Amino acid sequence: MTAAILTMAGIVLFALAVSLSGKREIRKKQKAYMEKKFGTVPSKTEFDENIRNYYDTFSDASGVDEITWNDLSMDAVFCRLNQCDTSAGEEILYYQLHRDALSEEEYEQIERKIKAARKEENRRDIEKELMKIGKSKGAYFIPSYMDALEEYQMKNAWIYQVLQILFFAVLAAFLLFPVTVTGIILCTVIGINLVLYAVLKMRYEIEIQMIGTAVGILRCGNQLVRKKEVACLYPELKEGLENLQKVTRSVTLLQTQKYSAFSGDIFGIVLDYILGVTMWQIVTYNKVIKRLERNAADYMMVYRSIGEMDMTISIASFRQSIPWYCQPEFQEKQSIEMEEIYHPLLEHPVENSLKLEKNCIITGSNASGKSTFIKAVAVSAILAQTIHTCTARSMKLPKCQVITSMSVKDDLSAGESYFIREIKYLKRILDSLSEERTTLCVVDEILRGTNTGERIRASTAILKYLSDKKCIAFVATHDKELTELLAGKYENYHFSEEIGEEDIYFSYKIKEGPSTSQNAIKLLEFADFPKEIIEKAKENIG
Repeated sequence: MTAAILTMAGIVLFALAVSLSGKREIRKKQKAYMEKKFGTVPSKTEFDENIRNYYDTFSDASGVDEITWNDLSMDAVFCRLNQCDTSAGEEILYYQLHRDALSEEEYEQIERKIKAARKEENRRDIEKELMKIGKSKGAYFIPSYMDALEEYQMKNAWIYQVLQILFFAVLAAFLLFPVTVTGIILCTVIGINLVLYAVLKMRYEIEIQMIGTAVGILRCGNQLVRKKEVACLYPELKEGLENLQKVTRSVTLLQTQKYSAFSGDIFGIVLDYILGVTMWQIVTYNKVIKRLERNAADYMMVYRSIGEMDMTISIASFRQSIPWYCQPEFQEKQSIEMEEIYHPLLEHPVENSLKLEKNCIITGSNASGKSTFIKAVAVSAILAQTIHTCTARSMKLPKCQVITSMSVKDDLSAGESYFIREIKYLKRILDSLSEERTTLCVVDEILRGTNTGERIRASTAILKYLSDKKCIAFVATHDKELTELLAGKYENYHFSEEIGEEDIYFSYKIKEGPSTSQNAIKLLEFADFPKEIIEKAKENIG
């Protein structure tokens, strides 16, 4: 008996030593990662749909709509911003980028938090804790999980409590009376508990992972809130944790599920086995579910605070990684002024400056930079109002709703043509207009889905309507007729190019006035189209 106990103790100690060694190596790698990543371009460029969960659960349908989000490739913009260490951080960042304009007090809070995140020592201490939470698969579903906790309780929880009590009773009997009968009973109970634990673990694997991460977030929060600066900047964190003290007592036990997921973590595996035999993890899971259900609002307060902390570090990193940025200057005046604005997704962007007192039409030849520019304006307007950051030297604008009609596609499943979809997109813009709030509407190639004559007449009517509303419109078009028909109501700007013998050179710089150049036929020549096509095209122009 003594030998068996000593052998078991030796195994546990060995596993603990191996685990500690592995964790030291992990911490070493994490430190190197933290030193390297801040202020750099994120390596991950693919968007994970799971990141939407918090937004899908708690969004009130205001802010940036899905059409505008897709038109502006905001998933890619999110990835360019995202340096988060936790799933909570990614979810809160995604949610933040969809929000309406914030209050001045909220912008001041963001700036204070970003300033704190820029302090290297402070940031590293925070990131060490955030990395303990990580981005496990189940963690992304915590918001919807917390929103429906009752549905995730294990049925017949009393059975598992009985089995737990039975195990300890039989173990005590065996230790007091180490005879064959008590040994057989003990082995039987262990076998039943292990089989049942394995079945429950497979059935509730995602749920157990989520609750393990959920309580891990609480543990992380308790560590972070000890820092004076964190407690001052995130008072909601302290408040939520104080109301969740009973839940945090179960953190250590439930965290073992997370630790055992690491390959080679022998101590985590051994401990997970012990908790399975005792049914401790299963019983604790149900207890924590009930406690969280009573304090779901407090938990989400903590979740948001942790996510905001992570998000703020990402914003600080983004600011340092781009050529230049500015904080927006919001104004009541219905105009927009930008100096050296650029698109954040371009590796080598060309900056442009513009002061706009009214709506504008932007003309120019193919590939000259019209669409990129109006997208840069719209993206910066969104970033200005959500994360208080513009990709420009300076930017003045009113707080506004950003809405677009750009990347229109037909919908065969709904039986809708390109033109039908386009007019629905445009009608949505008209419906969004309000006398209480400025709308920044961005339209690329208005009504391109119909014939030239009807397009010009309908476009003129729509754009005149917009000019009489509380709206700032950026319209990119090939239809030069619109610049004449809307003179006085719209300012005119254009992008141009220089045509050489063998190539076309674009400056991507915006210029005053309407475009006078055409390059479509020249592009056909450069693409080596048959000469008879080129000649015929030139004849038709003439």
